[in-house]
Parts: sequence; structure tokens; C-alpha cells
Amino acid sequence: MHVRLSASWTDPRGTVWASGDTVDVDAVTLAELEEKGMVEQPTGTGSTETTTTTTTTPPKKTDPSKIGPGPSAPPADTKDD
Repeated sequence: MHVRLSASWTDPRGTVWASGDTVDVDAVTLAELEEKGMVEQPTGTGSTETTTTTTTTPPKKTDPSKIGPGPSAPPADTKDD
């Protein structure tokens, strides 16, 4: 798995990687790096977890003085004399 480092790191083979480098690591190494906070994570996501984001529309504000039949309401009953 390719991950971007947020800090410099020396891999088990002795290769030194700088912050911002993208490296290919296995799941165990990834977990170790994440535990140490050395892996950059895009906003709102986790590399080892599945997240679902739901966007909701905020409710519309109502004006209590305008509650009731609107302009499309039928005319009131009137008696013809």
C-alpha cells in the first residue's frame, strides 16, 4: 500500500525517507506508522477504516407569521346576494 509520510522515517532496510515522500509498505508497517502519527491522511478519511459521509440539507427556517394557506389557496367561499 502506498502512503505519504508526514515525518521522516527510516525503513527496516535502512533507507531514509523524508516527510512528504510516498512509500510502499505492508499492512503491519502501515499500522506501526499510523500508531506513531507518521502517515498523512486526507481530510475525513482513514487509511485502515471505512467511513461514510452523509450530507444533509439544513431545515428551512419558517416565519410563524406566514403559516397557513398561501397565495395558491382557493378563494374563500362567498355568498352571492
